[in-house]
Amino acid sequence: MMKEKLQDIKNKLSYYLLRGAIEFFSILPFCVLYFISDMLYYLIRYVVRYRRKVVEENLANSFPEKSVDERKTIEKQFYHHFCDMLVEWVKTYRMSYDDILSHVEFENRDMMANLIKEGRNMMFASSHKGNWEWMPALYWQLGCPNLVGVEVNRPAKNPYINAFFKGMRNRLGMELVDKNDIIRPLLKYRKGDKTFGLGLLADQTPSVKNIDYWTEFLHQDTPFLSGPERMARMFKSAYVYADVIRISRGYYKYRLKLISVNVAEEEEYAATEKYARLLEESIQEYPSDWLWTHRRWKHKRENKA
Repeated sequence: MMKEKLQDIKNKLSYYLLRGAIEFFSILPFCVLYFISDMLYYLIRYVVRYRRKVVEENLANSFPEKSVDERKTIEKQFYHHFCDMLVEWVKTYRMSYDDILSHVEFENRDMMANLIKEGRNMMFASSHKGNWEWMPALYWQLGCPNLVGVEVNRPAKNPYINAFFKGMRNRLGMELVDKNDIIRPLLKYRKGDKTFGLGLLADQTPSVKNIDYWTEFLHQDTPFLSGPERMARMFKSAYVYADVIRISRGYYKYRLKLISVNVAEEEEYAATEKYARLLEESIQEYPSDWLWTHRRWKHKRENKA
């Protein structure tokens, strides 16, 4: 009992410290936050050296055709962008819908409107690239009352922090579903004559037991999540690649590309393969915008045997 009480006190203290920091820093204008980001860059890259070896190894394996100096430039640009992402996420806490809309633009929005008119449910396969936190702005711009924007919630271990993070996302108009209970809420929306758009970060590394599809990606044998495609197949959904392109500091373009209007009519893994190719193409064009600290290649094919 005493151990549980101490843990609860620790959880509450962590929550109040985190919330207090976000409450304070989110008041600051972007110009000040980006100055802080520049300071964080030196701290994170040179002092803490946050995952420097992981980043260097990932870049070396992904871009063997580039020189050491070219990869070093990408690495520096990545850490700058990474720090910008941190302060932008904090600022989101106080940003209104109009504030966020002034920082984003969408390409191929009409395509999405047509899918909604057809009554299509949609799976948005995005990635850890650019600022994916402002993606909900798409649903506001479409302005369809029967469209439900859905995100998968990956609970934090601290229950107070988890509730706080959920509140931040709910404020943006998103419905959150538990990562272990995704299908049931989607069935509820469908039975209620609602069209849903499920946003997924489909570039995450699957656990060893869930690996069933491999492909060459950035010159490396890479496992990809097949769950998003299976869900799209189950609901006969459209499958859309949602690319995030950084236009300038704090401004992003969300480029939407239709992979399949109905995944159920595609061959198995075809949608997953198309997603991998589109993501690879985007990373090669904008290499510093992807999350290179992610241990994307920690599994080897022989480990699945």
